[in-house]
Amino acid sequence: MKNNMELFDTFLNVYGNTIEKCRKKEIIKQEKITRKMFIELFTSIIIIFIVLFFGTSIEKYYKYSIIILLIIMTVLLLLLDIKNLRKTKKDSSYIVNNLIYDALLSFFTHDNYDFNANVQMSVDDFNKMNLFNTNYLKYSGNYFQTIQYENKKIVMSDVTLYDTVERIKTDSYYLSSTNTKYTINYHYNEYIDIFKGLYYETTINRENNEFIYMIPNNIKDMFIRKNIYHYIYYNGHKIELENLNFSERYSVFSLDEIKSRYILSITLMEKINKIDKLISNKKYFVFKSDGRVGIFIDGLQIEKIFNQKININKKISRDYLYKFFISLKNILDMALLLEDFKLYD
Repeated sequence: MKNNMELFDTFLNVYGNTIEKCRKKEIIKQEKITRKMFIELFTSIIIIFIVLFFGTSIEKYYKYSIIILLIIMTVLLLLLDIKNLRKTKKDSSYIVNNLIYDALLSFFTHDNYDFNANVQMSVDDFNKMNLFNTNYLKYSGNYFQTIQYENKKIVMSDVTLYDTVERIKTDSYYLSSTNTKYTINYHYNEYIDIFKGLYYETTINRENNEFIYMIPNNIKDMFIRKNIYHYIYYNGHKIELENLNFSERYSVFSLDEIKSRYILSITLMEKINKIDKLISNKKYFVFKSDGRVGIFIDGLQIEKIFNQKININKKISRDYLYKFFISLKNILDMALLLEDFKLYD
């Protein structure tokens, strides 16, 4: 079996030229805008020169009026071009990152995947996790994908859960004519993110009878802590595990204490420790009764990967591509780690 570096070299041999062609194509877009700016500036200078030195028949007032108007128009055009150039650079980074991501998915899955950046996981599927209560929390998401990786089906989607809080802003003003102070209250809605990260779903090799929840103990946000715990307490009670070190990091809840202890075996806890080393972000685990497991990974989003800035004018570095490669591989490998354990050990 190839190690990560050998796999990465194979990936570059297959997709390296495609990524480089995409980068050069994006450079051409930027060069077109730069040439347009140069032509506009050069044309403006020529016209000003002609008006100044050859426009003898034009009255002085009109001559300088034409020059000032021309300068203003040129400045406005250049500012618009600069704005378009910045947008093109940002779009170019997104396009190249998108291509790299698609190439990696194609490489890891042998083209056995479905990915749509503009689609979110359905609200019904999300609610089946029974972790966050969307009866009063609002849910949005994108970058939905289904992946077949090493005979494991994986579902991923960026997820944002937020709440709307009504705020009141007070503004005062003083009217000197009547010697009166007036106060006006403005009501507006503030959106508070409760959870923003990646939803990751795969299967384990055995089914269990009840939901099992594993919640990190280091939740500093009291709002999300209250929300999750309030919801889970109606779906189970806290399970005390024999592994004290693991219990310091995660709290476990379920209606079936005996089965929970079997499911959360020593081997599985060791696998979860490995997952935490691969991806250090805070995680919420839900072991479902149909054999599926959902993991909510806080702060990890596909959108952030796509929005990484790249200097398109330089060849994309090997280090950048390798970090991209290993980040996605670590995410996909979580499914293999969860599968590769004995349930009853």
